Amino acid sequence: MKALRYHGRADVRVEDLPTPDPADGEILVRIATTGICGSDIHEYRGGPLAIPLDTPHPLTGDRAPVTMGHEFSGTIVALGSGATGLRVGQRVAASAVLRCGTCPSCTAGHPQLCRTLGFHGISGGGGAFAEFDAFPAYLANPLPDEISDEAGALLEPLATGIHAVGRSGLTPGQSALVVGAGPIGLMVVVAALAAGADQIIVSEPSPVRAKAAARFGATAVLDPKADDVVARVRELTGGHGVDAAFDTAAAPTSFDTALAAVRPRGHVVNVAVWENPTPLQPNALLFSEATITGSLAYTPAEFTRAVEIAAGGAHDLESMVTRSIALADVVTHGFERLAADPGADIKVLVRP
Repeated sequence: MKALRYHGRADVRVEDLPTPDPADGEILVRIATTGICGSDIHEYRGGPLAIPLDTPHPLTGDRAPVTMGHEFSGTIVALGSGATGLRVGQRVAASAVLRCGTCPSCTAGHPQLCRTLGFHGISGGGGAFAEFDAFPAYLANPLPDEISDEAGALLEPLATGIHAVGRSGLTPGQSALVVGAGPIGLMVVVAALAAGADQIIVSEPSPVRAKAAARFGATAVLDPKADDVVARVRELTGGHGVDAAFDTAAAPTSFDTALAAVRPRGHVVNVAVWENPTPLQPNALLFSEATITGSLAYTPAEFTRAVEIAAGGAHDLESMVTRSIALADVVTHGFERLAADPGADIKVLVRP
């Protein structure tokens, strides 16, 4: 079969691999569609950040080259021994969070903070930029008929948005600022609406992404190239600031903007993957008593919630997809193009 393999920074290749057999506790899935995630592009352009390069990953035992791809949907074609609760022919989407299940974080219900955390499609053990993918059955989430294969590949980023909103403590009737309207930013908008936010302001310079933010439910969309975002947020919130601000952009001024836009004792959530350090002025914390927190991936319950939201049909998740490409084109028309300039793209799907 064909699969996209990560060898190192700016070095990904479509190669021939044997079709995997599902090991004990695994399933084998014929991949329908796989999303190119922002974290994939970070690994390509600035990595390796999470991909094991020199030392094998403690959960998978793999190191580069590894097969990439962690946002996907497909159909089960084989079950390994010990893979229960699933059946051949069932459509599934998969969580990417590999965990040990025994460390303090796992036993406390936070597998995304596992002591030996890994990600399927990043840490080895298979990946979905391939015709077939074998992975642990505990990652699989059955898809109802209401969710298309394309929307199924968007559940992983939606679960990430749900977790980020949960980390913010956002409650019904509150307000939010989302800095960046890429796929994760848009999913934060969807999750904030589902949490009951009544005012969601988005900062985004791309006209295509700005229109998508409005379509997904933002009550106001600002252009950071033309607007003083912090001043406009204050104006829109009666001078108070938003209850929660989310940085999904990892841009030079995005974190400062998020921190300056929250109300006193508001919450700033970093959802972005940063390729380089960014400065922080602690006085901004001193005088606002704001809380800064990180948000990594999601829990199994939050992935289940993503399935529920998508099945409910309140949002046309598929409208986020701007291109679909073949696996043979994923290097030039996917990774190289998105790393150089995403342009009008929001979400690019690969069809192995």
